[in-house]
Amino acid sequence: MSRMSQADAWSDPSQASPDDIVRMAEHLEERAQRPDMLQVNQAVCAALHPQPGEHLLEVGCGTGSVCRLVAPYVSEGGTVTGLDISPQFLAIARQISYAAAHQDRIHFETGMGAAIPHADGCFDGAWAVRLLLHVADPDSAVGELTRVVRPGGKIVLGDWDFETTTVDHPDRELTRRILHWRNDHHGGNNWSGRQLLRRAREAGMKDICVHPLVVTAIDERPALTQSLWRAAEVARNGGAITPAEQDAWVSSLKERIASGRFFASMVYFIVKGWK
Repeated sequence: MSRMSQADAWSDPSQASPDDIVRMAEHLEERAQRPDMLQVNQAVCAALHPQPGEHLLEVGCGTGSVCRLVAPYVSEGGTVTGLDISPQFLAIARQISYAAAHQDRIHFETGMGAAIPHADGCFDGAWAVRLLLHVADPDSAVGELTRVVRPGGKIVLGDWDFETTTVDHPDRELTRRILHWRNDHHGGNNWSGRQLLRRAREAGMKDICVHPLVVTAIDERPALTQSLWRAAEVARNGGAITPAEQDAWVSSLKERIASGRFFASMVYFIVKGWK
């Protein structure tokens, strides 16, 4: 699966309206605080293993939540640069970072992952998380990430694989229809996680490690649970299920949440390589 979904508003947020940008930014910041996203972001930071004095780059930084997580580790001599295609996102990212600790180490720039506006080898490390599933040419983006990292530097990639989603629901057939439609028709390349190793190898990275991270949900707090409600909604909108089926599927899961019997999971893949 390589095609982009027509419903992927995140593929180029620079084209979004001002009102949509505000909503998308609020969504990013709210989602970053959910327990499973904190788990993923902390795992990306651990894989990156930032060190004092390093100069690091995130491509597709959005509102800068992961940049803010990484910045304390590079100490006063280091920097964290966040690159994003949307100047509107970056304006919000700057506002948020001004109030954050270690804000003097974070810099934001407008640019595309397929054409990073920096010279070869000028960063000690670079990363992209939840980006490649949205871009039209992920191989070019990975190649650019590798290009701007110095020899011996590190590159970290992270994405979900939506088809690894499991949900404990009594209606298996309906569950498969909803999840498969969401996987194949909405939100970009939802197989991106399983493709990261191949992309890293094709970009020439060395000593590559793959870290599968299973996130789980037992209530409504995780972002994964919110993604399930969205999956049912877009499957209905796409004609894969009826409104009655959507209501029945969601109601059953909410009943299980209320009674403590809900469970869902998904695998994120984090890939680390060296130049």
